[in-house]
Amino acid sequence: MKKRNRIIWWTLGIVLTLLLVRVFLYQTIPVRGFEMSSTLIPGDRVIVNKYRIGWRLPESLFGISDFRLPTIRPLKRGEIIAFNRPQGHDQPINHKPLFISRIAGFPGDTVLVWDKQVYINRVIIEPPELIRTEYRVVMEDAELSEDFLREHSLDTPRLIDDIGIYDMDLDQHARKALDQIAGISTIRSTKQFAGDSSIDYYPPSNFFLWNRDQFGPLIVPRKGQTVEISINTVDQYREIIENHEGNQLTIDWSGVKMNGRPIDKYTFKKDYYFVLDDNRDHPNDSRIIGYIPHDHILGVIKRVACSHQNKLDHLKKLRFDRTFKRVR
Repeated sequence: MKKRNRIIWWTLGIVLTLLLVRVFLYQTIPVRGFEMSSTLIPGDRVIVNKYRIGWRLPESLFGISDFRLPTIRPLKRGEIIAFNRPQGHDQPINHKPLFISRIAGFPGDTVLVWDKQVYINRVIIEPPELIRTEYRVVMEDAELSEDFLREHSLDTPRLIDDIGIYDMDLDQHARKALDQIAGISTIRSTKQFAGDSSIDYYPPSNFFLWNRDQFGPLIVPRKGQTVEISINTVDQYREIIENHEGNQLTIDWSGVKMNGRPIDKYTFKKDYYFVLDDNRDHPNDSRIIGYIPHDHILGVIKRVACSHQNKLDHLKKLRFDRTFKRVR
């Protein structure tokens, strides 16, 4: 009986310890898409450090969204973070879907993407080493094998024309390897020009017709920062003023009203961030979903816990070489 009791208590102790670690210290989440490729690929399960920027009180349990423990070490530009999608304001923050991306803009920064190059406060920011961009590939007498896609962990090429024209997202290693395949006549980078877009980029507005390659400039809101508000500019901040800072905006021929009163300036109550995916040409980052409120950030990602794949047939099922791999 005593031995059985010890086993029960040890089991309960281990379960409680693991639960406390998950709640307060670390959590693992899966990578499902190619948005952060080639740094993170589908099938990776990454470790999120939750205490580094301060443990976040679960809103669904306590009804408070902005309480955090003190930050141990501030976030750095270029770090990979896990965060809850900012849209979906009818549900608690910790119930919103989790996304992974890389910090590009801090509160108060001015972000500009011009001809694919990223500028922060008018300074060029070098891209990550494993960045992917889109290429138009013309195959005259060639076919890409599943082995090639598997070796470079590539998404399925997108057929543009039946005569053998495809679009592919490639990093520098896959791009060089493609040069060695006979029967490929053309490999060129694609680019969108001002006004080009087949999807809606942030913000939803006729005044800001931006796209993946030509985006901004825009100011990343900082707590206490005041910006000018007009009919022409309000769409850039409308979502966060209404849905994250609890105001009601009315826009008509007379101007902009907040909570029934005319305004021409607004002072932000929270800090926000701007994130960019490593797959720059097929993102799900701030160019699509907008600013990331500080209270939506779950934590920082530095390592892959393990890697396996069972949904995309052409990728490897198990990748032992990525177990506890450090990501930058």
